Amino acid sequence: MELTRRDKRWIAVVGLIGVGVAGCYAWADHSEDSAYPLPFKRRDASVLVRLQLADPSTKNTVVEADDRTITMEVAWSGCDYKPDLVAGEWADKVTLLLRRRDASGPDIGCEDGGIARVTAVLRHPLGSRPVTDALTGRPVPYTHARGRPAAGG
Repeated sequence: MELTRRDKRWIAVVGLIGVGVAGCYAWADHSEDSAYPLPFKRRDASVLVRLQLADPSTKNTVVEADDRTITMEVAWSGCDYKPDLVAGEWADKVTLLLRRRDASGPDIGCEDGGIARVTAVLRHPLGSRPVTDALTGRPVPYTHARGRPAAGG
């Protein structure tokens, strides 16, 4: 069966539509942020400020026994989604930052919020590097799960 000129045009049109749809899908945001049902504003927050809302003791931040996993409990408001703990690593220090997604706005009711357990995993063991707040530069108090003294706290 031989295709007519008209058939070839239709195939070309359908192909272009398919390419356009695929292009729109590729440009869409399919990251983990797209799982949130409401539009949000990304706002970074100080780890220390959020720790102080809960309890500023070193019991809130723990470097696990593997010397790479940092876990902390932080306060978050009702219009935020649960924050992410982001660790920045340098040869001489580790910085911690809370990545917030604030969904507050007109006609949006906010719940009470609460305390969230957040975790960051370092690429390299913490060792003797100090842990600091990325926004303020101040040391973040922590305990080490192995019971050895904390370098930054």
